[in-house]
Amino acid sequence: MPASHTVAVLLDDALLTLNRAVGVLRRRNVPIECLALKPSGTAGVSELTFVLKADAATAGRVVQQIHKIIGVRDVVLVATEDSTTEVQP
Repeated sequence: MPASHTVAVLLDDALLTLNRAVGVLRRRNVPIECLALKPSGTAGVSELTFVLKADAATAGRVVQQIHKIIGVRDVVLVATEDSTTEVQP
């Protein structure tokens, strides 16, 4: 079963950079559970945070590809949640 991976991206506050970052997700056809864009607190920089449902290798490749985009300042794999947790009655 794929796990949920939370990724945080600091990028230039430009529509082209955002379009390129989201384009990586679209081209890789990775299931996204949540996506949020907010100001980072630094002028001209936004924070894109998303949760994707994939194996660790796929999440790592997505992080590497986004990191290569011009205008991306930093990419961090914030958290990984294993989806095989059991629920206690």
